Amino acid sequence: MAIPNSFRASFISVLVIGTAAPALAAPAAPPAPVAEVGPSGVGMLFPSEPSGSSFYLGDGDPTDSAPLFDMEGDAATPGFDAGIPYWSTTGHRVTYASGKPAGKTVRLHLRPGGGEQSFTWRDGALENGFIGSPADLLNFEATVYVRVHEDNGTHHSMSWKMRGGEHTKPEVARSSCVGMSVPFGGVSPQAYRELDHPTYDHLALTPSFDYQLQEGHWLGVKVVSYLVEGGTRNLLFLDTQPFDASGTPRNEFHLFTEWHDRDGESTGHYDRAARWAGWETTFRVDGWRRVDFAYPSAREIVPPTS
Repeated sequence: MAIPNSFRASFISVLVIGTAAPALAAPAAPPAPVAEVGPSGVGMLFPSEPSGSSFYLGDGDPTDSAPLFDMEGDAATPGFDAGIPYWSTTGHRVTYASGKPAGKTVRLHLRPGGGEQSFTWRDGALENGFIGSPADLLNFEATVYVRVHEDNGTHHSMSWKMRGGEHTKPEVARSSCVGMSVPFGGVSPQAYRELDHPTYDHLALTPSFDYQLQEGHWLGVKVVSYLVEGGTRNLLFLDTQPFDASGTPRNEFHLFTEWHDRDGESTGHYDRAARWAGWETTFRVDGWRRVDFAYPSAREIVPPTS
């Protein structure tokens, strides 16, 4: 399935951190077409690869879903609001290598291929085509619904981390990931490379409509990533009013921005595109004292041919 031109967003290939996004109109184009409806009524924009790995939390317990789903030991309590079953977590304390004040973070790690990490981007990932095993996600779609509460005033961020592994020291190359972020506080959406933890190269992206993360409001966040010649194409979709009055997903995802991660294109510290299958796909939220989430999933897709 090819994404129509009306859903495309331009990529700015310059190194920018915290550049203000222009004021744009709300999405006028229709939402992206749904290829299939998955568990819990969540719309999938690309068809599933029948032989590929997948994980859907659905109504499962996120604290008892290891090794396919992990929250780094954080507690989660169930909730139900306006027909929406969800989980709520306060995350855990985090300190930042940048020296910014410590804050709170929530990490939802999805590992549909199971197993363990075997390689890094410096050692085997590109040659073998995967970080952990052939069951890792190569061409994939990942989705979560999220709602944030109680701004703690420090280091706000929300992003999908893709194609990577564990973030550990001193083995900094194990992260081997790239990502795309949802804007908050007037900044633009961003892509980033974090092949070595915690060294980031940030790239400002152009949004196709105006959106900033809003406290207390549900948001559907979907990322799609697949191989193309010379790199990967990465698409970030948002559903800004994701549930109807009964709590059913509306499945009106609009393409918010996109990024072509090109091999050989320098972003500062790195010139390598992440063209390997990732052992771990992570949804990360920093800067709020409580985070609600629902229906996290990740699965292998059949990528478009054009």
